[in-house]
Amino acid sequence: MNLDEPMFTPGPRTGFRQVVFYWLPVAIYISAIFYVSSLSQPPDPLKFSGADKFYHLGEYGVFALLVGRAIRKSLSPYSTLGAAVMAVALVMIVGAADEYYQSFVPGRDSSVLDWATDAGAAALAQAVLWQFWKKGKRP
Repeated sequence: MNLDEPMFTPGPRTGFRQVVFYWLPVAIYISAIFYVSSLSQPPDPLKFSGADKFYHLGEYGVFALLVGRAIRKSLSPYSTLGAAVMAVALVMIVGAADEYYQSFVPGRDSSVLDWATDAGAAALAQAVLWQFWKKGKRP
């Protein structure tokens, strides 16, 4: 697959349907992220030092997959690599906003290391997804 090939191809899902199928899951997931961030004592099933990093990896890895899917399927006139970079950038912005928001929640704190974990999870998820797209598969 040529990396410079445009990803946008008009199909049956346009306008409202694109929003519902691709961007609504992203909006719901962002809402869930900020809901959990608003909890002073969020659930913590893993009881070991650094367990929160696993939460960040999973939470932002899934978020990056949703964002990457939405960008590739509805917006991206760029290559698959360009779409992956756009997805990572958007996830990093949301992660930074989430960490900033947590700094105002009693019992919570914000951490640059948490944000870096979010960014790493996004990059890892997009790298895996990009490999599928590069081989012509559509997960």
